[in-house]
Amino acid sequence: MYNNELLEIKEHEPDFLPKARRSGYICPKCDNGTGASGDGLTLDKSDPTRTHYKCFKCGFYGDVIDLVGLAFGLEDDKDKFNKARELFGVQKRPVNKNTQKDTIKPPVYERTEEPEIDFSDFIKEAASNNDFQYLLSRGISEETQRRFNVGYVPNWKSPKAVETVLSKGGNPDNLPTSPRVIIPRNNYNYLARDTRKDLNQEQKAFEKQNTGKVSLFNIEALKAPVVFIVEGEIDAMSIEEAGGNACGLCSVANRRLLLDYLKANYKGNQCFILMLDNDEAGQKATAELKEGLERLEVPFIVAEYEAHDPNDQLQADKEGLEVIISSLKAASMDAMKEQTGNQYNAKDLLAYFENIENEAQGIEAKTGFEDLDANLQGGLHEGLYIIGAISSLGKTTFTLQIADQIAGTGQDVLFFSLEMSKYELIAKSLSRHSYDIARETKTSDGHFIARDTEQILNNKRYKYYTQEEKQVIKDAIKAYEAQAEHLFIYEGRYKGERLTVSHIRSIVENHVKTTGNKPVIFIDYLQILAPEDPRQTDKQATDTNTFELKEISRDFSIPVFAISSFNRENYLEPVSMTSFKESGAVEYSSDVLLGLQYAGMEYMNGETEKNRKERIRNLTNEIYRKKRNKEPIEIELKCLKQRKGYQFTLSFYMVNAFNHFEALLGRAAFQKCTTPTPFDNQEIL
Repeated sequence: MYNNELLEIKEHEPDFLPKARRSGYICPKCDNGTGASGDGLTLDKSDPTRTHYKCFKCGFYGDVIDLVGLAFGLEDDKDKFNKARELFGVQKRPVNKNTQKDTIKPPVYERTEEPEIDFSDFIKEAASNNDFQYLLSRGISEETQRRFNVGYVPNWKSPKAVETVLSKGGNPDNLPTSPRVIIPRNNYNYLARDTRKDLNQEQKAFEKQNTGKVSLFNIEALKAPVVFIVEGEIDAMSIEEAGGNACGLCSVANRRLLLDYLKANYKGNQCFILMLDNDEAGQKATAELKEGLERLEVPFIVAEYEAHDPNDQLQADKEGLEVIISSLKAASMDAMKEQTGNQYNAKDLLAYFENIENEAQGIEAKTGFEDLDANLQGGLHEGLYIIGAISSLGKTTFTLQIADQIAGTGQDVLFFSLEMSKYELIAKSLSRHSYDIARETKTSDGHFIARDTEQILNNKRYKYYTQEEKQVIKDAIKAYEAQAEHLFIYEGRYKGERLTVSHIRSIVENHVKTTGNKPVIFIDYLQILAPEDPRQTDKQATDTNTFELKEISRDFSIPVFAISSFNRENYLEPVSMTSFKESGAVEYSSDVLLGLQYAGMEYMNGETEKNRKERIRNLTNEIYRKKRNKEPIEIELKCLKQRKGYQFTLSFYMVNAFNHFEALLGRAAFQKCTTPTPFDNQEIL
């Protein structure tokens, strides 16, 4: 009964598949037949049953039921059979209950596969004739070519074409030939790649010819602890050339081969890195592999890189590819531990240090203050930096100046401003530049022409400015251009919502993806970040956001620099860890904890509490006087914690009116004010 139904189904053509442009049907396995070239899926005329179809591109060979399984994602033979019966309207034969039971299953039919041909002698001969030149030009060394038994044939003919001509009684000597690199996958399957340049459209359609039953390339690599999954054989050799272990799908259509292999052979303690081509087909295959690996609970990560494929990356920058591979291998270990819940064994981590010179180099962002960079081991590195100060002391000014100076080195900076508008920030930067320019400029009447933030923002005042005062703003704009090019400002809302740490992560991820550059992050300030959960208390929100910012710094290997507010009860005390508002997570999660204070805030030996209060009151009054007169104020930067270094204190002069910080002994004009300040003739507007 069922055999009759089976025969009836096999008589049908696979008209549920779209027609190919030239002939036959579009192959559901590799999409052969969709372009202007390629002959699609065609009936095998040499099959005596006239029921089998083949695809010369991916090597598929099977009947209409196999095609139903491919097209509809069915693996079970019964499911394929029933779906085919539904598609073609094949009616169930009546069952004689006296002789048969209802539980009879459809027959498991035998698939007729193309016989495997042993190409080992041909592969050996081709390898002995290899001149290495084609793959050398693509960055693949002779050593790697020998390792993978790569060969060369100057006048290759397709074995299928030869077989077809012979079956028709023709002479295969008349078939066209082409020079081919022979890349074996095993003794029964190889890729023959045309080495000619400037192929015409018809030749390009047959540039890559698969011979034999399709399989994966370098399947042995699937036993390694970290495995790169790429599309082509040359991509796999490129990864191997740069220090990785790689398996090639040989076509995005072969992703099921990989998943089937892992389903049967995956033993754990391995991580896979998906590094397929950066095109639509590669992205689609990556998405499907991700779904399959998740279903199999196999740890994996997806590589992000700029080139079209690994071989293009190898040709453009071999050292860059080595760095990418090294970085991804390190990330894969974290992914594997995270997904499996396994612990780290210290011995597993020693390999990182053995090869540390070749590991991806992280950011070292120069702050522009030499003494500060020296005390921070060269600048800002991966980690969470938090700086605090009392209100109006200059923490935003100091942080913005560092951000500008880092951007001036060509390093991208993302500045998240939750309090000030983007125009206020730019005006502060322009004011600082106008101050630098004015200090080097002598006017005819001795008038100091630097402009403060309000003087730059308030355009109603411009009509009262002299030409020199207007010119200094223009010069400041020009001077700021190089820094501004690499500074990206985000205000307090993102897509209509109050900015959260999740938004920051999304913005950083998108910046890295679209520009290829890892940025330094600045946040002004921590306590204004919206909570992830609106039900959280202020302390819970600060703790959560601090932990998440730390995670961002680690996940992207970047510095994150956040401003934090102080507790009001600490406004008259020296800077300490207890000064920080909601200080628990700030104290424990930060890698570097900094505080700004006015010089003179420290306790003095033998000083009574009454005398201290009197001294601090006088100090505060003097500071207010200097601010009104736009004079420099001495500021101390205290490092309260440095996870990888030591504590320190540095002194600066802050010119509050012009948003300017400078190392205390940086200029003669600041030598304890023994010379007249630049502000003696300043008209206070």
